[in-house]
Amino acid sequence: MTPFEQSDRMKRKAENILQELKLIERWSRCGRVSLVGALSFDLILTPDIDMEIYCPEVKVSDGMNILSECTANPRVTGAMYQNELAGPDKAIYWRLFYLDADQIQWKIDMWSAPVDYALPRGEDFVAPMRRVLTPETREAILTLKLARERGELPPFISIDLYRAVIRDGIRDAAAFAEWLRNNPTGELSDWKP
Repeated sequence: MTPFEQSDRMKRKAENILQELKLIERWSRCGRVSLVGALSFDLILTPDIDMEIYCPEVKVSDGMNILSECTANPRVTGAMYQNELAGPDKAIYWRLFYLDADQIQWKIDMWSAPVDYALPRGEDFVAPMRRVLTPETREAILTLKLARERGELPPFISIDLYRAVIRDGIRDAAAFAEWLRNNPTGELSDWKP
């Protein structure tokens, strides 16, 4: 299976999970929902879904109600939250764990934040990223993500991979390993392509 086929398969699974749990519908009661991360740019290879919810009023009780509704589904194996409103993230973090029919554990990360959220937003990265992706850069990103999954590359965050491939022209694992050694990585960034 090609990296493109693997990504398309994971995208379909992620979309089915979102629909089954009615996450977009449920969170829409609280604010504006934005899919972000690898799923939003068709670069998903790992069982990970990311969402941001921008709310007129951020309330723990709203998120707790949604988590409670989702945990009624027997495939949801865990739920958690972390109130970071007074911390550096200025939002509330939510997570669901979902075990799919293939016994693959999915992680669904959600952040609820005020509508006037001033820190870098994942949603602001989606359109620029989709605009610059080409079949070549998409293949390079997916191939390097697969190399990470096989243990051929050290752990890295996706924003660093996107910068390396899109901004700096990296296309293979050896060049990316060198790039990781010579560039600041692992930091919250407002970089956009």
